[in-house]
Amino acid sequence: MSTSQFDPQAFLDASITEANDTKIIPVPMGEYLGVIEKVTPRTWQSKDGTQSGIAIDIVWLVEDTEVKAFLGRDEVKVKQGMMLDVLPDGRLDTSKGKNISLGRLREAVGLNEQGKAFSFQSLPGLTAKINVKHRLVDEDVFAEVKGVTTWS
Repeated sequence: MSTSQFDPQAFLDASITEANDTKIIPVPMGEYLGVIEKVTPRTWQSKDGTQSGIAIDIVWLVEDTEVKAFLGRDEVKVKQGMMLDVLPDGRLDTSKGKNISLGRLREAVGLNEQGKAFSFQSLPGLTAKINVKHRLVDEDVFAEVKGVTTWS
């Protein structure tokens, strides 16, 4: 069904007899070919309110037929969150020891060249080898990208 054919009232009136899943099945831990689908900036603040900053979330498409079959999905996505070091004027800090994760991402996709312009808008569609790890939250296991390298 396309969204242009969507009838909100019919959707609300429809009934189902099947139960929904209640457990998340995460992408298995491992290394996969990933394609960047989307990059979203966001602000963050610590729980105690004493620290704040800027981060980016990168949504990767996992290009692995076995994982897609295992999860029963045509499209498998996993997220990478990255806190950024920024200067007081809001620009990225490119000094020594800053934004290492971003540098590794840029290196993996071939965009970490001195003197060559970089924009986060250039990332969607690029590929890299992604390292997927698991994070436990209460009873749920979430898959996250914890590292990237050049796909060879």
